Amino acid sequence: MSYFTDESGRLHVVDAEDNATPVFAKVSGGVLHCMVRCTDEATFDAVGLSVGLLTHENEGSAEVLDEEGNVVQEAVAPSGAIIPSKGNTVTRIGPHVITPAVLDEDGNELVPAVVDSRFHANFWIPASSEWEELIVEWANHGTAGASNGSESAVSHQGIELIDPLSVTTPHNVLL
Repeated sequence: MSYFTDESGRLHVVDAEDNATPVFAKVSGGVLHCMVRCTDEATFDAVGLSVGLLTHENEGSAEVLDEEGNVVQEAVAPSGAIIPSKGNTVTRIGPHVITPAVLDEDGNELVPAVVDSRFHANFWIPASSEWEELIVEWANHGTAGASNGSESAVSHQGIELIDPLSVTTPHNVLL
């Protein structure tokens, strides 16, 4: 697979048959950047673990058998904190303030903030055909997500991939 960015900044992934699929992600310097949100952090962790974005601090190990099929070493389940897999960067944002609160000169709240209470995260991963295939799957099999203001998103496996071109004020960027 390959990719290109069109004149508007939209990323397109090109398959072996030269079919270009527009996707909600950015690639810069060989790094794929995605902004996502979902109902809660547990959903993000479950999907992140299943696709290899995340791993457990202690990865665990498979059962070891001898030539006769006897267990030499029991399997050890993964454990510990859930962290980004090697080479990946994940920023856990959590709830997102859509509109900040309005305060008076004494700091008293006049108008409460508008908050999207869903879990938000950004991630940066090495651009590779494996991940390009995943975001193409998201684009081709996802459904329209709920928007915040001008934002657009596509939902797949319980996670919404946010269109970076629709975000007017990103809250987390790597320089």
